[in-house]
Amino acid sequence: MRIKLVAVFSALFLSLSLTSTTAATKSPTPTPKPTASAKASATAKAPVKKAPVKKKKKVLKLSPSPSPKWPPVGFKTDALGETKLYLKVPSAKELVGILSAKSALASQVKDCTQFTCGAVQVASETGCRWWRVNAEVIGATSAEDRTAKTFGKLTADVTRSAAKQVVTILLVTTEPLGAGHIVSNINVDCNQGDPTGPIPNTVYQEVNK
Repeated sequence: MRIKLVAVFSALFLSLSLTSTTAATKSPTPTPKPTASAKASATAKAPVKKAPVKKKKKVLKLSPSPSPKWPPVGFKTDALGETKLYLKVPSAKELVGILSAKSALASQVKDCTQFTCGAVQVASETGCRWWRVNAEVIGATSAEDRTAKTFGKLTADVTRSAAKQVVTILLVTTEPLGAGHIVSNINVDCNQGDPTGPIPNTVYQEVNK
């Protein structure tokens, strides 16, 4: 233990002497060796910047509208005919949905708040150049006599339709609303020749008055 202490003391004394000697002779200052901590700082890696994550844009794929079912569901037909006509009288609930989707019928709907109206949907396998709809307005003869009576006849001509296209036709009469009358006995014709008058056109004729 004693020898070790002397060795440490001698080393410290020698370093002090060397320091004093170098100061007197002004010899070149020796280049200090890098310490362990200096090496560590020299080799330290700069923080790596992560590239910003790019958000993927969602691409909306538009699928084509499905083709309407054919033959149309719930329609009556004369499948034996060449044109294969299809006809349906929509319910009140169905008609509300149809009218909300077809702005072309909006102007006619206003008349139905005052007068008796009906509606029919038609379609053809081959398409039609123009359509003619015939119908009757029927109701009770009077409040006392409930016997059915025909009050008028209606003819409506409308423009062409493509093959397998469903067309909604509104049938507007001049019979006051609230009298209990209904539009009935509806039949349709699909025409391929020239129309016999202006299109569209509706004619209502009162009878038995």
